[in-house]
Formats: sequence, C-alpha cells, structure tokens
Amino acid sequence: MFVVAPAGAGRRLHGASWGGGGTARPILQPRQTASARRGRRTLCAQVADSPATATSTRSALNPNPNVAFPVGEHVVARVRVRHVLVATKAMADLVLQQLREGAAMADLASTLSLDEASRAAGGDLGWRDRGQLDPELELQCFNAAPNVAFQTQTYRGYHVVRVEDAEYKLVPTVRKERSGRQQLRASTARRRRHRRHVDSDGRRYNIQTLGCQMNLADSERMAGELERCGYVHTADPHDADLVLLNTCSIRDHAEQKVYSFLGPFANRKASTRPDLKLVVAGCVAQQEGATLLRRFPALDLVLGPQYANRLADLLEDVENGNQVVATEPIHIMEDVSRPRRESQICAWVNISYGCNERCTYCVVPYTRGLEQSRSVEAICREVAQLKAHGYRDVTLLGQNIDAYGRDMRPRVTFAQLLYQVAGTGIDRIRAITAHPRYWSPRVIQATAELPNVMPYFHIPFQAGDDDVLQAMKRGYTADRYRRIVDMIRERLPDAAVTADAIVGFPGETEAQFQRTLQLMRDLQLDNVNTAAYSPRPHTPAATWAEQVPDEVKVDRLQRINEVNMECVAARSRRYLGRVEEVLVEDVNPRAPELGVCGRTRTNKKVFFDAPGGVERWRGRMANVRITDTRAFSLTGVLVDGYPQGY
Repeated sequence: MFVVAPAGAGRRLHGASWGGGGTARPILQPRQTASARRGRRTLCAQVADSPATATSTRSALNPNPNVAFPVGEHVVARVRVRHVLVATKAMADLVLQQLREGAAMADLASTLSLDEASRAAGGDLGWRDRGQLDPELELQCFNAAPNVAFQTQTYRGYHVVRVEDAEYKLVPTVRKERSGRQQLRASTARRRRHRRHVDSDGRRYNIQTLGCQMNLADSERMAGELERCGYVHTADPHDADLVLLNTCSIRDHAEQKVYSFLGPFANRKASTRPDLKLVVAGCVAQQEGATLLRRFPALDLVLGPQYANRLADLLEDVENGNQVVATEPIHIMEDVSRPRRESQICAWVNISYGCNERCTYCVVPYTRGLEQSRSVEAICREVAQLKAHGYRDVTLLGQNIDAYGRDMRPRVTFAQLLYQVAGTGIDRIRAITAHPRYWSPRVIQATAELPNVMPYFHIPFQAGDDDVLQAMKRGYTADRYRRIVDMIRERLPDAAVTADAIVGFPGETEAQFQRTLQLMRDLQLDNVNTAAYSPRPHTPAATWAEQVPDEVKVDRLQRINEVNMECVAARSRRYLGRVEEVLVEDVNPRAPELGVCGRTRTNKKVFFDAPGGVERWRGRMANVRITDTRAFSLTGVLVDGYPQGY
C-alpha cells in the first residue's frame, strides 16, 4: 500500500496539511512487480473508498458549508472580522438581504447592531487571533470564504459576519530554515549527485505543457532543474528518457487528456524501455494525487505545482527505486535556480503563488494552494538579472495580482511593486491576472507615470449579470466592472483591456446571458477569452442541480465568440495608419526570409518585413506604420531601415 516515509527516512520535504496541523510528506513507495501492484491497487482502492475514511475526511476538512474549498482551520492564523449582531433570525435574514442588494455592512452595523463595542466602528472587530471570538463564531470565521457574508448564532444572538481578510501560517520546509548559502550548497551537491546518474549516457528529457501562463512558467523552472541535473532537452517525446506532462485542470476532461497522453508511453515502458521515466506535474497531478499511480502504475513521479523547483530532489528518490507522490501543500521556497526560458526576449516572472479566492467554479485554489507573495527584493533581483542577460519584456504572473502583498507585514501593494520593478530599467513590464474586487486606481496611476509599464490590463469579468456574479462569489457587480474600464480609459485612452468570460454557468438564463453580451458590446474590449462552464472537482458549482445543458452551452459559446470577434475587429481598426513601437520577437512563419513579428505596447501582434530578417531584428524595437488590421493581428511597413539603438 502507499506509505508515508517515517521521520528520518531520507525525506526533506515537509509542509502544512489542508486538514489540520502537523507536517505532511510526499508519499514514497518502492517500485513493485506487476502481481504486487495488482494486490496493492486492490488494497488502496479499499482504503480510498472506505465510507468511514471519506466521511471523517470531509467533516475534518469542511465543517462549514459556506466554505468553497477545504482550506483547513489550522492553516489560518488570524482573521479580520466585521459583523452585525441582531436579536432574531428574521432580522439576520433581513440584513443578509440588504447586503445582497448592495447595502454597506458598516452602515447596517452602525444602525442595527446590538454590539455596542463594535457599532461605532461599523461592526469592525479588527484582527482576531484564536481564542478571541465566541467559540461558535470562531469555528466559522476561521473556515469562512473571504468577503462572503454568512449567518450564525451564539448565546448573544444572531450574527451576520464577514471575514474581510485573513493571515495564513505556512509551515516552512526544513531547507527553508537554512541560510541562503547553505541552501545553495545543498542544492548544488544534490544536483551533482543526481548528475552522476545521467551524465554517462546523456539522458534526454521532454516536457509537454497544457494550460495557462503559470504552467508555462512552471515548465521553464522544471526544465532548468532537469538541465542542471545533466539532462539534455529533446523536442521529440519519443526520443526522451524522461517525459514530463505538465497538466491543467481548468477545463473538463483534463484527466482523460492525461490518460490518453500517457498510454503509449506506459506501453513503451512496459515493452521496450523499462528505464523510461514518466512524470505528471501541475494541477491534474495535484487534484488526482495517488489516484494517478493507481491508474497508471508505470508512473514514476506525481508532483503538484508547488514542487516545481524541487524536481531534482524528487527524482533522486525515483532513482533510488521509489514511486513518489508530492502533492501536500507546503511553503514554496524562493527558487535559487534559473529556469530554462523558451524565449530570449520575453520572460515570465512569478510575483505570487496560489489563490485565496473561493470562486464557486474554480479549482485553482485547491490545486495551487494558498496565496504566497514573493518578496519585492526577490522579484526585482530576478528582473534585473533578466535585463542583464538581454531580456526586454517581462510579464508579472499571479492568480490575483491586485492581492499581491496582502500576506506581508508591513503590507506592500501591487502598485508599489510596479514602481520597484520599473526601477530595474527593463524595457517592458506587463502583468496578469487582475481581479475586479481588488482593483485599485493606483495601478492606473503607476501605469500612466511609468513609461516601461505597458498600458495593457487583463481583468476578467466572467459574467455580465449580477446574480450570476453573486453565485460565482466574484465579489463585484457588472457596474463595478464598467467603472473600472471607464477609469482606465479616462486616464489611458489607448490602453488595451482584455478579459475572460464563462457561459453556461449553472442556473444561467438566456436573459442573464444577454446581459453578458450587452456588457461586451458596451465596453468594446480588446479581447475576451471565452469558455463554456465545465464542472470541476472540489468546487461547489459542480454539485448544483441547475446545470445548463451542453447544447445550450455550445450555442452560447458560439454567440459570445461572434460578438467578441466584432468587438476585437472594431478595436483593431484604431491602429490603421498609426506608427507603433514594436518589439521584434520572432520570425514570420509565412515569410521566413525577411518577415518578422513582434508586439506593440498594448500587446497586439504585428507582422512586417525587415531588411536582414529576424537575426538582425530579434530583441530590438522598430517603428512600424500599420497598413492593415485584422481582429487579432496587424500588418505594417517599417518606417526606417534600422532597429532602434542599432
């Protein structure tokens, strides 16, 4: 059966568990014969399917039905609480109804609350540690989804409560306790040990990446780890000695894609390549965990996103004959290594990991863990190093960039971070993804004041109907989103604003869908990434009865894409005849001799011919007059014959 390595058994990876205190370790098991695996699979299935086990786990992880995901009460260190205390349940219901209709909780507390101590402060109880709240209230507050009002009862009466912020305690790894120099020495020694396994025959690796920009950044980090362990990259997975699939679980059928990809390699490993190493990383790995090993015994390693920069450690266990599952939530150490970048011009830079939001449709908080901000110093150091190596464009990555720094003391805002990163002198800075709930005008101000911060904003609205947004637990209204776009365009008229939208969310009516289309027509955004809702594991919306039929989703997706195409084409036409500053990134595949492509300051792709071709122009700025526009790209002619700074 799957066992956890006991203390002192050679594992160095510890971490906080979702469900409670203590530390958790990656699962290790010796690789076994086929007959032993069959017996082990049977036993594991019995343990996993045990009703007693399942029930106790659910009750331990999710005692509060208001919680969208099992964060675990012992992970939260303290909370900031606002409440309204009333005498009857009917009055509490009325307060909740008023909040849903847009009333301010502070105003309701000031006029209705029976708690004299907090009434003058608009119901704000401030930061509360464990033991400072009524026991009944504490249990719910320390497990509550942020910024979602709920009702509970204590001996004092009925409380309508909202947790407005939370501090999370993260159990650091053992290596986190070492000094940076000690950590670097240990990392170097470990890589040298692992290199001895691979240098003799020049083993090759291949990484296949599915999903978002966060996955692309993770794949670059893991590629860097592999190369420092002696592996050599190959573009052909069938030529590789180690195949790594970095997975995404945002869309439906993600698990089936993993199984379909792994099947041929598992067969190859069983028949002709017993030394082939198979690794599954990313969000499906985090979501499925040991289930993947039971389904595919040929797998050597399953690791969640937070283990990307520990890949070499885990492969050392694999080389020792173990199958490894590393999915327990842990503190993400600052990476002392360098990724293997896919581009020599543009780079991803993580500013945070994880997400504390509890959108009812989204599996990301479950798969990527709690929100952790990187330090300003570490981010700026990485950007400065990129600039020194010739990079000109960085994209700051976070699941929720506007919440950057809220886990820091003293708190640092995303706008403050922009000023610091701009000070490195890198040519172009952009960031994704923003959240309307936390949007600050200071970000617009920073973008307007800093010439190397690009006027490009990716702010998903997800739906144009307030009831749907409330069901999604997004924490804002359609009018709030309109005001954000208006603020941006008032200060930066030519800025690009892009978004994401979901159609077919459970319970969405045709009228509600029409409001989404109207929002898009009114705002004329530069692009909207669209998707039909798909139920994801561990999300509340997946369990709701009002699922929209697939044929309705398909129809709505087609219609929203048609509206998006109209809006994007209309926005593109504003570039016609203008001279745009373009950063050349690559060759135009349709005209490889002289054709190049690059991006404007607003992230619009531009194709044009340049004397000397891409070898002369890659990484340089060009002034290009736009002669033709399409929805998603522009065509132009070079204004002068030399790159800027040539």
